[in-house]
Amino acid sequence: VSTQSTGYFQHYYITNNLSMAGKKGKKSKSDANRAGGDQPSEREIVARIELEKLNDELQCVKKEVERLRKENEWLKDEANRTKMESHEYLQYMSRKTQKRQSTIAMMNEKNERELEQINAEREGIVEQYEKRKEELRN
Repeated sequence: VSTQSTGYFQHYYITNNLSMAGKKGKKSKSDANRAGGDQPSEREIVARIELEKLNDELQCVKKEVERLRKENEWLKDEANRTKMESHEYLQYMSRKTQKRQSTIAMMNEKNERELEQINAEREGIVEQYEKRKEELRN
């Protein structure tokens, strides 16, 4: 049952019960007066005023519920957006980290090859130096 139809049934129930109040098989003075066209009793007026207040309060509560529902929906959407953005950023940072690690690994390999080459050249130079030194001694 929707909130709107529930409100209708509450209104219908209250309205009928107010008009039935005090009617238990006998007619009250107010019913007798009404048959003559007189004004509603003080009790009925108070009950109607209270009914109006309750209906107004119900409408305010319904508006607040709708506002809160919309806010909740917005917050859920915002949470989903934030979650997606966080996931995308995490993927971006992961790719960036992976790329940097690959670059570091490649540079390490390059540096090791260069060091091996430099060491080989150094050994060659040392050998040449030793040969030259021997030649000069003789």
